Amino acid sequence: MITDYKSRKNEVLSSYEQVEILIKEIKDNALRAEMPNPLERLEPLLIDIRNKAEKVRADRFSLMIAGESKSGKSTFINAYLGVELLPMDVKQCTSAIIEIKNGEEFCVQATYADGRRKDISGDSAAREFLKKNAALDDEYRDIPVPTINSEILVKSGLKAKRKGLNISVPKGEVEDLLNAPEVQEANIHNIPMETYKKKIRDYIQEKMNNWQDIVTKIEVIFPFGEEMQGIEIIDSPGVCARGGVAEITSQYIENADAIIFLKPVSGQALESTQFNQFMRNTSVTRNKNALFLVLTRSTSVTDEDLRRLEAEAYQQFSNLDKRNILFVDSKAELYAKKLSVIDDVETELRSLNKAGTLDAFVTQAYTETNGIFGEGDFIKALQEKSRFDYVYNSLEAFGRKAHYILLGSLLDSICDLYIKLYSDLIFQMKMFHQKAENPTELAKKIANVKQELDVINNKVYRGVDTVVRRFLGDDGIIRVEANKAVKDFENRVSLIDARSANAFDELERQSVKKIDFFKELSSALQRNVVSEFDKELISLSDNSDLPVELLQPNFTEQTFDEIRKSTESKAKERESYEDGITFTETKWRSVYSRNKHFELIKTNILSRIETIKNDLIEHLVAFTENIRTRYIEELSKNADAKKKELDAIIEAKATAEQIKELINDLTTLTEQISSAKSEAKKIKGGIVKNVQ
Repeated sequence: MITDYKSRKNEVLSSYEQVEILIKEIKDNALRAEMPNPLERLEPLLIDIRNKAEKVRADRFSLMIAGESKSGKSTFINAYLGVELLPMDVKQCTSAIIEIKNGEEFCVQATYADGRRKDISGDSAAREFLKKNAALDDEYRDIPVPTINSEILVKSGLKAKRKGLNISVPKGEVEDLLNAPEVQEANIHNIPMETYKKKIRDYIQEKMNNWQDIVTKIEVIFPFGEEMQGIEIIDSPGVCARGGVAEITSQYIENADAIIFLKPVSGQALESTQFNQFMRNTSVTRNKNALFLVLTRSTSVTDEDLRRLEAEAYQQFSNLDKRNILFVDSKAELYAKKLSVIDDVETELRSLNKAGTLDAFVTQAYTETNGIFGEGDFIKALQEKSRFDYVYNSLEAFGRKAHYILLGSLLDSICDLYIKLYSDLIFQMKMFHQKAENPTELAKKIANVKQELDVINNKVYRGVDTVVRRFLGDDGIIRVEANKAVKDFENRVSLIDARSANAFDELERQSVKKIDFFKELSSALQRNVVSEFDKELISLSDNSDLPVELLQPNFTEQTFDEIRKSTESKAKERESYEDGITFTETKWRSVYSRNKHFELIKTNILSRIETIKNDLIEHLVAFTENIRTRYIEELSKNADAKKKELDAIIEAKATAEQIKELINDLTTLTEQISSAKSEAKKIKGGIVKNVQ
């Protein structure tokens, strides 16, 4: 299923293991030669490599499944897994989040609204629990139970529990819910509105006193095998008619590696208000590149209609990459997987036909491959009808993007280590060659190199100060970029029509988008500062005998994190906004003047954005000053380490034969490093295509 990634992952981990082998050899060589260990100054880089390797080993792939009513979410999940795990052919799923993971044995762990947990073990008991709790009662399948549970029953129940009271649901809250556009548009069966509202009221009354028995999360552990190791499927409650999702679902969406939104290709118009609204959801916007629209039940239309619908879908959903729009048939894939392990396929088909559960497309595929004039492979024919290869390949290529980026980042760090080690050992070799040829000349050369180190140190100190001045001050890069971002936000929100139906959603989307941009800007400017410091060092080292790699500070993500933590200030204001407090408080109150209401929110948000901008500037100014100090300290430390190494070369009491042996050892190590670096770069080349 995710085979290419796993093979790449194994290649990268093999490259990392080679690093550890070389590290040991370099340490042993330094010990034999009585030389300082060159790895000591590279410790931050080594820690970074080891941390990344650990993340690669313990990787997790989270696949979130959302969809419209009747889109066949459970059937799709079962087809993807190759196991009939979730109850199928139901009109609406439960309000619970369902997490499906690989494990040693089949078991279920349920979490209830009041926080209780229940473990269910054994195949029969686990399946019975899922049948009962992973789908809704027939009586209430035509009302938006997930929304009612999360917005009314669970919230009211928890509120009462905190106060030590019995649950009570204010009539005003129920009326607000009944009149909410999301709930009214969820009447997809077109029940008379008063009947629909009565059914919702009846449901609330019936379930209210047992609110604590509402299942909010179901964890399913199943022995899928090695292929599913680290892969987690999240089955979300159905989205409401306008594509809205509950707060807990939003958290899962933000952390998902890939999000699949399911919509049936037949039985309704291809245009989807729910999907378009789902795409505008704040959490989805943040993870848009990982979103796939999967149109199900492709066997229910002719090949000609399917081609027409594909062209229509690409046009209809043009804000999504074409490669992320897929047409599949979950039942065909489920049939293919189920029948592929059965010896007597014909008997099984006869049995299904007798029971009246055999789909027409299966009969057609069997006739085409096994009939009088049939030829070909029946299972392969079903797989082609299912089109699930597109799902597997798309998830592999795009859903795994973050994982491929981590693999590439680990290889980059490995190559960086090899470059620094290679420069270090080549420099040592040159010094030992000179010691063997002319010890007196070596002493002079080392004295010159030490002097160069002091000169470079002093000049870099002045150069770094120049860089800092370019970033700080009223006209500095930091303030200019931050002010530009705020101006851009003001221009964008000024274009929003307060009278439009999605004005509040668009304001929220633009606000969150700008806050995310501020985070990206902060990270980019932090790295730019260090990059400019490095340029100063490189320009001063151009005419030196010392390669720049020997002096360059080894700044990793951990270094940046340490400095960020030491300079963070006023972060709470930003966090509270991201939790959506402004919007959740105001969305339900626009009943007087919509324009005035919109302007009040816009003013509030502009004020918050201005606060975030000022916090950003303050934080980046402190960061820049701290990183300057840290950079100079690291540079001086590396220079001192190099002086210590040079002294050790001069003082080494080695015979000509011993020096020759040292040079041979260093030559072997540099050749091994060069070879390992080439191999790491080659592996990186194979990964690059997956992160473009």
